[in-house]
Amino acid sequence: MQDNYGHVLKYTGIFGGVQGLKILMDVVRNKLTSIILGAFGIGVNGIFQNIADNVYSATNFGLSFSCVRRLSELFEEGTEDELRDFVRVIRTWCLWSALLSVCVCLCLLPIVNDFYFHSGDDHRWEIVLLSFFVAALPIEAGECAILKGLRRLRTVATVEATIVVTTLLTTVPVYFLLGVRGVVLSLLLGGWAKALIHLYYTVRIYPYKVSPLSTDMLRAGWPLVRVGIPYVLAAVAGAMTTSFVYKSLHDEAVIGLYKACFALIVTYAGMVFVAVEADYFPRLSSVNHDRQRMNHLINQQIDVCVLLMAPLLIVLVLFMPWIVQLLYASEFVAIVPMAQCAVFYMFFKAITTPIAYAPLAKGHSMVYLVMECIYNIVFLSIMYYGYHKNGLVGAGLAFSAAALFDLLLIGLVYGCCYGYRMRMATLSLILPQSLLLLSAVVSAFVGSPWLAFGIGLPCLCASVAITWRFLSRESQFVQRLSHLFLRR
Repeated sequence: MQDNYGHVLKYTGIFGGVQGLKILMDVVRNKLTSIILGAFGIGVNGIFQNIADNVYSATNFGLSFSCVRRLSELFEEGTEDELRDFVRVIRTWCLWSALLSVCVCLCLLPIVNDFYFHSGDDHRWEIVLLSFFVAALPIEAGECAILKGLRRLRTVATVEATIVVTTLLTTVPVYFLLGVRGVVLSLLLGGWAKALIHLYYTVRIYPYKVSPLSTDMLRAGWPLVRVGIPYVLAAVAGAMTTSFVYKSLHDEAVIGLYKACFALIVTYAGMVFVAVEADYFPRLSSVNHDRQRMNHLINQQIDVCVLLMAPLLIVLVLFMPWIVQLLYASEFVAIVPMAQCAVFYMFFKAITTPIAYAPLAKGHSMVYLVMECIYNIVFLSIMYYGYHKNGLVGAGLAFSAAALFDLLLIGLVYGCCYGYRMRMATLSLILPQSLLLLSAVVSAFVGSPWLAFGIGLPCLCASVAITWRFLSRESQFVQRLSHLFLRR
């Protein structure tokens, strides 16, 4: 038990440290970007990013999940030759995915331009340039999947740290020189920088070899694609949901505020999840035939995610006005109430995410697709109603309400399909942390600053105490860490 918790904390700490560097770089990048581009420019950036996400989702063959699962199994049981051949299969299919993404982006160019942009401006040449950015995404995803499947987690952390610095250096200068016109160019430079950084590390393990015209390579990868098709459809559904949300907001400046809030809540609080896909998913995939071990891993990951997420979210709630001013320009202060109402989105995700990986680990792609489609329909409906009923505050409440629905649905369905049962010990951690977070949110949203801190700070101290007590008792990793600091 202790060693298992220690393993989870170790890699959460490693990737969390990288995420800390990312946040530091993002503080600089977001501040400069918001000053240079404003809410309108960030909204335009969000639109182009969503276009790329839609095209990539439709053309990536679902390889990022299906190949990690298969690589994890080969890593446990296969030979070196099998691994090398499978890596070649992955790279061949990723190359075809990149070519297909360029073709799709160019073919849909007129439709995309008319659907997304409300001001009537013609952005076709920018979409042409964007197609080459989209081509970098499957290359990056394939190489990243290779590192994860081979359990090169420290290398993944090193790559992420390098990408953080590179992204800052490739975006802000372009924004400064070109303004809003440089949005697509910055995406293009950043996308290919990420792909090349991944390649720099993976070719040291397996030299880059592809066989795009080999029928054997295509035939070997077809089972991955067949399994991955529902994942592709699920990703398309998610990206299209974001597209319709942007469409319903009507204005690029409002889209910019929405995107800034989403980044604040999901990206920064999501540092707790950075080790989930890199470490937890391959481990869960390797035991996908053992229901008892899967159940144990899921509950264990929920424990760590909830215990780390709750104090972080209370800090965000208490210091939200200052955090927004630090990260963005003054016009973004309007997102503070929305962000405070949306924090439960991430708390519920801390519970849902480890459970949601069960069908991915089992290879049950159709189950995953149906669940994602249901969630996206409900999310879009709640978001549309919330925003049009109460503006950005309603949108924040919609985030939390949709996440609660997702938690209840996944808990019920996966409990029936995979026999998942939440331990009483896990539930006893969730309940007090949820009540402490709720108290902090209510006091911050409806009370004066003095009341917010008068209630929020004790809640934060209690949340930290619960987290520290549990993890120090269950993990030798925390004990060694505390002894290290005490000696100093």
